[in-house]
Amino acid sequence: MMHRAACDTTGRSATGRHRPSRPALAFGAVLLALTLAGCTEQMRQALSGTPDTPEELLTALRSDRGRIDQTTDAMLKKIDTYNQARKPGERTIQFSEVFMEDLSGEQRDVLNTLLAEEKDVSYRSLLTNMISDRDTIRDLQQKVLQLEQRLPDTFVVAKKGDNHTELATNYLVNDAKLDQAKAKSLITKIDRTDELLPGNHVWFFYDPQQEAFRTYVTQGEAGQTPLAVRRAQQRKLLAERDTAITERDQEHTARQAAETEVAALEDRKHQLESDISLLQQNKADLESSVDRLSRDLAFRQNSLFYHAEAQRSLKDRGVLSSVLARVKDVKGVDYNEALDLRNATSIALDPGTFGLTKIREVRLLPSIYQEGRDFTVETSEETGSARLVILDPDLFRGREVLLAVGG
Repeated sequence: MMHRAACDTTGRSATGRHRPSRPALAFGAVLLALTLAGCTEQMRQALSGTPDTPEELLTALRSDRGRIDQTTDAMLKKIDTYNQARKPGERTIQFSEVFMEDLSGEQRDVLNTLLAEEKDVSYRSLLTNMISDRDTIRDLQQKVLQLEQRLPDTFVVAKKGDNHTELATNYLVNDAKLDQAKAKSLITKIDRTDELLPGNHVWFFYDPQQEAFRTYVTQGEAGQTPLAVRRAQQRKLLAERDTAITERDQEHTARQAAETEVAALEDRKHQLESDISLLQQNKADLESSVDRLSRDLAFRQNSLFYHAEAQRSLKDRGVLSSVLARVKDVKGVDYNEALDLRNATSIALDPGTFGLTKIREVRLLPSIYQEGRDFTVETSEETGSARLVILDPDLFRGREVLLAVGG
């Protein structure tokens, strides 16, 4: 249901009545301020000397609302300064203790209580300034309320879940008789940022000649003024923003630390992989060396090492004595030939290798080895070659012998 803004000359709410003319409105307002007992002394003082035309009223409202905003912002800064200066465990001031209108008298006077208890001169001065700001805001709110009541506007009482845009659309379509497109066009040009509480008065005015539309929200029967709700919402949003920024920064720092740690772990992983690869290569090399040494050892343990040379040459070099052809000095002899007894037990000797046309004998020195028991020598008349056959391989494993070849 739409309601008119002002009181009529009988002192009743002008709910649903036609809009009075401007001269009648001004006269009735003045007469009402002077004669009605139902209006407060504050209203009579506020109406004295106030503007009469809607245009003048709107200008005054904008000015007073601006002063409310400025004073509220200044007071919020003082509250923050006061709270930040408090030591852990000391009393701080909450936003709701100052700006909410549905508090008890004791709650509303929290600043006065703190001032009476405060001993610090600087804090007393800050509290005094906050009290001054609070009183200024209350006076301005009362003045704004009375100015709004003098406008030729109508209002509806907001219910839980109401939306400012929907209420404004209903007014323009049902009361101002505009189509949906025109209503939407007008609504997009106005401020609808106020949060609605049950009991708020949502005001509307449409001038068809000027095609001008205005809407705003006042406290009405709600516990808080729209300004207090808006400030509380702004502070909540700022707190949420600061929390989100802090969480984002913490997350960013944690992510950077994690990325740094991951990079360090990756480097460590690559280093370990390189070390493992090197160790594996070293292991393979060692295994290869061990295998080679094992093979060499097995070869040396199972081979007969020998040096074969013509008897004449050995005598000339002093290795054999010239009389009995016995070993005399083997310092210059290298036993660089080998017979792996695991694979073979004979050594083939070709006469041409020793500068002979035919091998007639082969002596195995030292003479501790017995021919016919330990070894045997086979010669060939046809080819002139000879073959040393080992009869007891175990006896010759790892030994060095000298073969003196005679022709």
